[in-house]
Amino acid sequence: MNDSADIKAAAESLNAALEKLEQAINPVLSNYQDLKSQNAESESFAQDRARLASELDSAKAEQEKVMAHMTAREKELDILANETTQELERVIRHVQVAMEGLPS
Repeated sequence: MNDSADIKAAAESLNAALEKLEQAINPVLSNYQDLKSQNAESESFAQDRARLASELDSAKAEQEKVMAHMTAREKELDILANETTQELERVIRHVQVAMEGLPS
């Protein structure tokens, strides 16, 4: 064989090896891109979860604040209702006394 034929055979062998390497690398690159996409999606879910957890904590805190305010208002209304009942009972007694003093 001469040098030209050896070079041509070596080039063909090299091209065949490069094609095999390319065929072997394409699925790896495809898998890498899929994993990269899944990772980005996973990070997005993690960020959404963190945001939702924060919003839930804020909503719970607001609910506790509202419930505390409602409890305080209920106590105030209970006191007012008791005072009103006592005043009505006092007025009823006065009316009864006044009515007892009227001629029949």
